[in-house]
Amino acid sequence: MPNRESRYVRVARLAYQLASQVLLRCSHPKSPHHFTLPQLAACVLMMFYLDMSYRDMDEWLLATDAVCTTLVLPRIPDHSTLQRTFKKL
Repeated sequence: MPNRESRYVRVARLAYQLASQVLLRCSHPKSPHHFTLPQLAACVLMMFYLDMSYRDMDEWLLATDAVCTTLVLPRIPDHSTLQRTFKKL
């Protein structure tokens, strides 16, 4: 049986690859570097793809290990982190 992949994982991988090609690794040299800007941008793109609020996306990421593994997230970004990332973009 071939390995199946969720459409959410495919969208997350595509968003992360595109963001990695376009965005810098971090937005500020003195930022704490918990997340890279492409990781956060991919989360924000997924949020709009799923039509969720910032808080709902925070909860959704807590529930989906496959997407977090695809985005190489060391931990789940807070809803306020997602909001600030959207403002930067």
